[in-house]
Amino acid sequence: MYPVISQNPEENVTGGSFWDSFSRIQGTIESRVPTFDRSLDRYFDEHFAAIIEEWDLVTETDLVRLEIRLDHLTDEISSLYAKKTATESRARALDALITSLEERS
Repeated sequence: MYPVISQNPEENVTGGSFWDSFSRIQGTIESRVPTFDRSLDRYFDEHFAAIIEEWDLVTETDLVRLEIRLDHLTDEISSLYAKKTATESRARALDALITSLEERS
């Protein structure tokens, strides 16, 4: 069975053993024990820019640029569609005019 460790050293049943030293550690044990997660976080923090470039990841700046381009393309498509509609209307009018001229001849 494992020894019981409380926050009060007098209550510890281990009586000054190695286990008592854990109750005197400041903060949490997790903050003092290195873990793979913390090592990985530290690595990414130090090499973040290189990783983004190497993996060709999209950044917020890239997304903003893409949004701006999308807005411009949307405006351009709307303009082209309006011009297409106007051109089709003019083509129908010219076709009607040509048909009327052919009928007169």
